[in-house]
Amino acid sequence: MATITNNERVLPIRDNPDLESFDIVSAYNKLLADDPELTMPVAAIEALIEGLSQSSAKTVFETMDLIKTQSAKLRGAVRNPVALTHGTDLFQQYLVMSLKQPGPDGKETSSHENFEVVRQHLMRNGRLFASRAKQAREQIAAIGREYIRDNYTILTHGGSRVVGTLLGRAAESIPGDARRRFKVIHVVNEARRTESLRVVDALRERGVEVATIPESAAAYSMSKVNMVLVGAEAVTANGGIISRMGTYQLALIAKARRKDFFVAAEQHKFGKTFPLDQFDLGFDQHMLNFYPNKGPGGEKPTTQPIADPVDYTPPEFISSFLSDNGVLTPTDVAKMVIDLMY
Repeated sequence: MATITNNERVLPIRDNPDLESFDIVSAYNKLLADDPELTMPVAAIEALIEGLSQSSAKTVFETMDLIKTQSAKLRGAVRNPVALTHGTDLFQQYLVMSLKQPGPDGKETSSHENFEVVRQHLMRNGRLFASRAKQAREQIAAIGREYIRDNYTILTHGGSRVVGTLLGRAAESIPGDARRRFKVIHVVNEARRTESLRVVDALRERGVEVATIPESAAAYSMSKVNMVLVGAEAVTANGGIISRMGTYQLALIAKARRKDFFVAAEQHKFGKTFPLDQFDLGFDQHMLNFYPNKGPGGEKPTTQPIADPVDYTPPEFISSFLSDNGVLTPTDVAKMVIDLMY
């Protein structure tokens, strides 16, 4: 964490806080729309910092209450709150750690004068979360290229930014390390075809040979695969992942065919979520809507399935995580979550 000093540039703070005029959901959505490279957890953190700048809270209690209240509003506004919840939880832990640091005068940070220094520091450095998240992808790409060898065939799916960065960098030469020559099988979800083809086109522009297949052909193609590489929306407390629907079935097939299953994920996606099974994610995706034939006494359900469904892949199906903290086993991840969040 950066050093907190009295010389930080003072930002204007409103004398009469009116957080009713601040819409954290709109701020969150705008951040995602303005920066396509931004992940949901980081967008949630930046939205909280923006909310903090709209308040004149002057005590630790007021500030923590503000963060918890705004986090709850944000969670309640989306159908799948897991990823952004990991972001808001991480920010709360970061804030608590900051408040435990001694102030520039050696007094406790929770004193009025030093608390204001911390507050200014957080607002002034809010964008650091986004820049560090993007740097994390490059770190993961540098680590991950060591696992991609010449003549490998890699199976992936979805539009993970970190997976795209990793594969793109592996296809480039760097000083002292020649480009990797590999092929990619990209599993295309027809509902997100545009996103998939964007990833495919980017790889082909770098000279990577890519084959696209439908989800129904994943098992058929697995014998040709050397490794499976996926991203994640969220990394769970037990070392599993919540990711694009279809990830779990790829993991099942990879396990049956004894193929390595790697997850590329930044640390800011780690969190306290601990699912017991597919239907214990903390929200209802309405994927299974049973109803009789339309006619007398039978109508189609009014609740539609979630637009971007996810599934849960337990840790026993994951070979390793490629993270900005190095290569981790699911057990390593579980220990790291405890260190981060408790």
